[in-house]
Amino acid sequence: MKLPYSELPAAPDAAFPERTHVFRPIVALQLEKDGRQVVVFAIVDSGADQCVFPASIAEALGISIPNASASAFSGSSDNPQVAYFEQVQATILPMDGPNIEPDQGSLTFPLFAGFCETLEHVGMGLLGQEDFFSRFTIQFSAAQNYFEIR
Repeated sequence: MKLPYSELPAAPDAAFPERTHVFRPIVALQLEKDGRQVVVFAIVDSGADQCVFPASIAEALGISIPNASASAFSGSSDNPQVAYFEQVQATILPMDGPNIEPDQGSLTFPLFAGFCETLEHVGMGLLGQEDFFSRFTIQFSAAQNYFEIR
């Protein structure tokens, strides 16, 4: 599956005074649990160990948190965060863009996903090493503004 990088607005700052946007490898993802479905966005993040999403997504899927499958992790700071994991069904949805073939199919797979309160401010999930990169071959082509999941 070939997907375009997504263009996101970004504020200029002292280091990057001309910056107005950034490009990120983002997928549209349908998560499903016990007949409940929700469409979310997630960044394909090779630096993330697990696949985690905002806690509000768990609520939309009827997943109770906290639960017994808790795991502590930290991001770019040493502040500990806790995610509560549950098995869900994930489907990556096709996205149109330059350099993308039309009529691509979706890609469905089981996903052991974590849900945490500290991702609420991000507004999207992270697809990391366990259960995503370990399942697929990912090729990034930033120069051509696309990435592939095989």
